[in-house]
Amino acid sequence: MQISARGDYAVRAALSLASAYPSLMSAQAIAQDQDMPRKFLEAVLADLRRAGIVRAQRGAEGGYTLANPPREVTIGAILRAVDGPLAGVRGLRPEETKYEGAAENLPASGWPSGPRSARSSTR
Repeated sequence: MQISARGDYAVRAALSLASAYPSLMSAQAIAQDQDMPRKFLEAVLADLRRAGIVRAQRGAEGGYTLANPPREVTIGAILRAVDGPLAGVRGLRPEETKYEGAAENLPASGWPSGPRSARSSTR
């Protein structure tokens, strides 16, 4: 998998915020910590804020922090927030694809009877 520069910056910014959690960090401090351009970082942080991954606080003592504890933040969520879906099939988002027969999409809730029954049926 290739990660875009935007995705790379988003993950690195989240790592800085995770190391400071729950304290706030300014965009300038994150940019210096991760050696990245501040203007580009601010656009990335705005995407992360809109996705609910980062919380921003304005003011002299303001800055950014993770909206949830670091253990609850996934790299996949960060990458989707800045780059969109992680995979496309025939130019469609994964949830927009339709297959027939044995490849028919599973229900949104996942395996019909849970992962254990799926494993036992493949033995």
